Amino acid sequence: MSGKIRFLVAAFLLGLLAVLWFQRPTLQERFAVQGPKIVTLLLEDFESTVLPDQFTKDNRQVVRFGIDTGSVIPPDLRPKLEAAARKRAENEDARIRLSNGEESARALTLAWNGTAQDVELRVEDGSTQRRELTSYLSLLPPFLTILIAVLVGKTIPALLAGVLLGSWFLSGTGMFVQFGKHYVYERVLTDDFRLEILGFVAFLMVTIGVLTRAGGIEGLVDIIKRFARSARSSQFVAYLMGFVVFFDDYANTIVVGSTMRPLTDRMRISREKLAYIVDSTAAPIAGISVLSTWVAYEISTFSAQLPDVGMKDSDGFEVFLATLPYRFYCIFTLFFVAATILMRREFGPMLAAERRASTTGRVLREGAVPLVSEEMTTSGAKEGAPPRWYNGFLPIAILIVVTMYFLWDTGKGDRSFAFDFALWRDVLGDAVSSRAILYGSMAAAGSAILLALGQRILSPFEVVQASWKALRGLGFAMVILVLAWCIGYVCEDLGTAYFLVAQTQGSLPPLLLPVLLFLLSCLVAFATGSSWSTMSILLPIVVILAHSLGVELEIGGKMLMILSIGAVLEGSIFGDHCSPISDTTVLSSVASASDHLDHVQTQIPYAVTAMIVSIVCGYLPVAFLSPELWPVCLIAGAIVLVTFLIVAGRNPEHAVVKE
Repeated sequence: MSGKIRFLVAAFLLGLLAVLWFQRPTLQERFAVQGPKIVTLLLEDFESTVLPDQFTKDNRQVVRFGIDTGSVIPPDLRPKLEAAARKRAENEDARIRLSNGEESARALTLAWNGTAQDVELRVEDGSTQRRELTSYLSLLPPFLTILIAVLVGKTIPALLAGVLLGSWFLSGTGMFVQFGKHYVYERVLTDDFRLEILGFVAFLMVTIGVLTRAGGIEGLVDIIKRFARSARSSQFVAYLMGFVVFFDDYANTIVVGSTMRPLTDRMRISREKLAYIVDSTAAPIAGISVLSTWVAYEISTFSAQLPDVGMKDSDGFEVFLATLPYRFYCIFTLFFVAATILMRREFGPMLAAERRASTTGRVLREGAVPLVSEEMTTSGAKEGAPPRWYNGFLPIAILIVVTMYFLWDTGKGDRSFAFDFALWRDVLGDAVSSRAILYGSMAAAGSAILLALGQRILSPFEVVQASWKALRGLGFAMVILVLAWCIGYVCEDLGTAYFLVAQTQGSLPPLLLPVLLFLLSCLVAFATGSSWSTMSILLPIVVILAHSLGVELEIGGKMLMILSIGAVLEGSIFGDHCSPISDTTVLSSVASASDHLDHVQTQIPYAVTAMIVSIVCGYLPVAFLSPELWPVCLIAGAIVLVTFLIVAGRNPEHAVVKE
């Protein structure tokens, strides 16, 4: 990134911070958005600090939750706060149960005076739990992280600065303890999901390392080359592979990137372009696939609110299906990736990267720091190792089969196996996807090692050597991944997303609601690095808001709600795509062995293009004209994207003509 562009991006970020300062929401607006979450946190604090050990999830303390009559909490907000208390009490890990009229119930009273940052939960024995409402300071850690990454070009110092600043806001001089003990150890290294993702990456890299040394990857590349004989066809094969691994975005990213990288390197395709293809066929496919680990989560974020608008909570999947024609960003992104490949046209920083790779063979820019060591990416097959394609194919196939088996095993519950769409939709929704892909990667690594040893291609020492080389090259990536999760937790604890959401309260014109929610979710996901967190915060608000605003309009409440839900889902994926602190963005850089910031800066112009077309050709026409125009909108958007590539794009294989 040139110095001029760095300065412009930094100036934009600082300008945005200034705008957010002058337009910061009132305490009342913040409480309206964050109140239910505050209730949940206060009850959790009560359970962990006040309740004796004798109370467990099997022997719960009976409590009576109420709201102080002297509080200024609006009457229309009180049912939401009470619902949050009920939801916490119904959680399987909770140690409390709401009273059904028992006299022995312990009274818990929520109190807020309307002018203080603190919200209190008063216990009848005189103790008090306190939580602070979000503030403008919550924006500073993620913005500082992105600002340093842009100006300095170093990811780890940027993430570290953001996490430490957030830790200081939360615990003052104890920030290093907060960072090391609370975030790194307690929140990341003891979290099953995070550890399983780290294990998945490690085992899959061992698989690739052993397969490469044993000649399996070379044999697999030789087979793929029959269909991919040029840069264009190689990219298109990578693109199609993204559709094959449709069930999980993490698995998609690592499998496609790691498998295709040796071939794309040979075909002089930049690592930046491979990372873009991998990143843009992971979340967009998983997000709109009706059978994926995403679907149930997406539905769960809004289905509980459907009864409030006259629907059943079981109608969640029906609503999800209704949003699919309006998932403009995912659809246009997938189309745009294919268009850049088939038309062989690039623009912006990606053009420079592809031109460099095409003309010089350098798949990385000079001075780039890939998230996987050069030693690993440049190591080839052992001399004399036979390039047998099945040695490369079988471990990848085993990975997919074992992953699917454990998705079934961890999600089946009491269900019996059957080839039934609804059954598998529910199973994938209940599955522990991180554990499934971990077991799949372990099986893949084991099979790769057995194939290498069983055919006497590698000795046990050479297997250990290849595995160690693969793991050693991951250190930098693992640190970035851990820090990216830490900054996400910092944003969660400071309430960054709630502050941004609170700024929109009372300023949402009905027909512009889908566009504004799309932009808001883009900003929240970009700042927090998490699409799932963005969905979980925005969608419960959106259902009732959109339905109530649309009732008096020709479009109708239900349709405005569907458009708005689709807009939030799409904006969340866009922000996650572009954010340098997103774990999926980091994993795309890892799988493609790309410099992380190079991947971010080359992908952003493409993502922004798809975003703008989604707004202009998608959300605005269907909201202001008719939702039934969605086929016309998709065709118009595709035409605009192709026209843009014809006008602004260039073939990177053509030499630059200087006049």
